[in-house]
Amino acid sequence: MNLLFIISILFFLLFSNIILLPLPLNQYAYMLARERIKQYDRGVQAQNNLTSKEKVVNLYLELLQANDYMNTKNYFYPSRPIEKVFENITKSSLYQFLISLPKGGNLHIHESQVLDRKLLLEHIMNSSEYDFLYICDQDNCTTNKYYLNYFKSNPSSEWTKVKGSNWTIPEILKRTTLTGILNNLETPIYATDTEGRWHTAAEYGVFDFYGDLVKYNVTRFNYMKLVLDQALEENIQLLEFRRGLFGSLYYLTENNTKILINPTEELDLLLKFKKEYISKNPKLIDFIFVIYSSRNLLKEQIKTHLNNIINLHRLYPDFIRGYDMVGEEDQGHTLLFHSDTLINAFNYTSTSNGSFNFLFHSGETNWPENHIPSVPDDSVSAFENIYDALVFRTHRIGHGLSLTKRPDLYQYIRQRQIAIEICPASNQILGYVADLRNHPGIVYHRSGIPIVLSGDDPGSFGYNTLTVDFYLATMAWGLNLADLKQFAWNSIQYSSLPNNRKIEGLQKWQNEWNLFIDNSYNIACNQTYPNLTMNISQILPAYGPTNRSINVTVFGFGFEIAICKKIICKFGEKETNGTFIDLNEIVCPTPLNNSDLSTVSISIVIDNKIFPAGYDYKFISSLSVIDDESLPPLIPSKSDKFVIVNQKLIITLLILLFTFII
Repeated sequence: MNLLFIISILFFLLFSNIILLPLPLNQYAYMLARERIKQYDRGVQAQNNLTSKEKVVNLYLELLQANDYMNTKNYFYPSRPIEKVFENITKSSLYQFLISLPKGGNLHIHESQVLDRKLLLEHIMNSSEYDFLYICDQDNCTTNKYYLNYFKSNPSSEWTKVKGSNWTIPEILKRTTLTGILNNLETPIYATDTEGRWHTAAEYGVFDFYGDLVKYNVTRFNYMKLVLDQALEENIQLLEFRRGLFGSLYYLTENNTKILINPTEELDLLLKFKKEYISKNPKLIDFIFVIYSSRNLLKEQIKTHLNNIINLHRLYPDFIRGYDMVGEEDQGHTLLFHSDTLINAFNYTSTSNGSFNFLFHSGETNWPENHIPSVPDDSVSAFENIYDALVFRTHRIGHGLSLTKRPDLYQYIRQRQIAIEICPASNQILGYVADLRNHPGIVYHRSGIPIVLSGDDPGSFGYNTLTVDFYLATMAWGLNLADLKQFAWNSIQYSSLPNNRKIEGLQKWQNEWNLFIDNSYNIACNQTYPNLTMNISQILPAYGPTNRSINVTVFGFGFEIAICKKIICKFGEKETNGTFIDLNEIVCPTPLNNSDLSTVSISIVIDNKIFPAGYDYKFISSLSVIDDESLPPLIPSKSDKFVIVNQKLIITLLILLFTFII
């Protein structure tokens, strides 16, 4: 028996080039399991659906992100108040890249709060309207202090003519935009003091600034042109404006009498303007309106509003596409409070063949559902607006921050394909999410809920672009090109356009996207890195079977030098084609026929330059993997089961067992 035992040991040592593998897990099995999980995650992120050119652009995007992470890691912009970092954000190379990215639509914007006030004031100061522009700069203003208005005849003493005065655009902006006001307060408002920030905006009339300016018929259409021009400059092709009732547009006579234009005349003028603008700018898909009421109005007022809106919708069904209720949710009436009126309006929406929808601001609150209501005659908390919005079949949810406390509703929202309008910069500046790395928008997105990025009130806040929101989300959430592409697609698919217009809109957007990818691909491929060297820090697994090809992952730094380059992986003298995964990861498949190999060095070749890995790879004969196929692949809630079996080891153990038996 001893002789047979010795023979079996010799057989094991001489004829089996194996290593004893710990069961049930070793490095080889670990890497297979890890790759399966990563493949699932990439599938969720839709990275697997990118074209070859898009994958290159995605790597370039990752490089721009990495540079900003390195430059701002000690003062990370999405974690700082936007009023402190906006100017720095706009200087970023990533920001410039995102300006050119076709974003589809901006679906949650308040019409009179969109445009950078600097642009409007510059336009007015270069027009005839400058001659009768006044600012209320005295303490006895009947309006908010620093309110601007037009007067063709001399107004009362609290008004100062801007032309010829000491009032400059920077001085006006400092007192009328929320960023300007917050930066100049003697006592700063805490970053999460939502009530304090809303109160400051109301006290200084931040949301009322444009007021009479953009209601003046001349300025009105110049304003709209500036808004649309700015949108196209940052590659926004569709705008859904939220606004109050039509009927406030006016002419101004020489004796300063305001002559109101009725709603239908105003809408006819807007339709004519739109037709002319799109004929000159065919890249634009459309702009449409969602009419709102303030949630602070009385029930009878809301009822009157809705009746007027529905009557206008019957006349302009392709222009007026829905209804919303706006204002600070924590300080205003709930949807439940106005439910009787909303029920009647809902019955109208159900007969409109999809041309008139509810699009409710809901869940713009940090408070839990047992928070004491702020309005004396309203008995429920703002948290519950989400429930009522869903009952009324809201087409989209505005903000939806409180949904993070109700993940049980995610499936309900997914099944009904309700998109959430996410406004990162707005949520931060109004104190709802101080650090945007903690914003629930990324959770909704990764959970399969469709989201769209929107600007809300950028002009009132003190900037101008939706690109700010794209930058903050991209950096805070680590977004890739597939995510950004999905957001853009969502913004058209979940817009209020009729279905036939969505198809046209998606084609217009796709045309712009293709141009963007071609241009960005060329930029990415023309980058040079003269002072950069590839450094390899690890390979995994460090061994594998001889009878099949497996993927070996090479980890390291400086891999951006391989963007747009052919990657050759060398196992000894045998070569395979590598795949660029991200800036720190390249996958190298092992050669197919390795019976003549044992332990070899690994290196990466880029443009005929060899980068040794500094690690060896071992080929092991008869190493195989038994994968438990009873588990469906790519199911994240179950553990993948791998058992490593070395056939020669089993044979040897059987010989040993037989030896002891005899």
